[in-house]
Amino acid sequence: MGQIVIDIATKKKRRYVMRDASQVATLLDTLDESAIRLKSKTSKLTRQQLEDIRDGEAAMRSLEEMQRTGVSYTVDELRKKFGLL
Repeated sequence: MGQIVIDIATKKKRRYVMRDASQVATLLDTLDESAIRLKSKTSKLTRQQLEDIRDGEAAMRSLEEMQRTGVSYTVDELRKKFGLL
């Protein structure tokens, strides 16, 4: 019997048993598409790794929003808007 370990940002714990091989294959495909797979046997991510993952996800959301709306800003426009000049 195999095992999948998923670290999540909340303190929730759940255990599941899946007996249908096709459902297992679907779950693994979904995880491969939507999660970051760790190659090492380390089950704990560092705080920096978690922050990097969140930053990457936020960047992807921003890119998707820009593609959806067609609105983008230059660095100079953002500096001016937030008073960073």
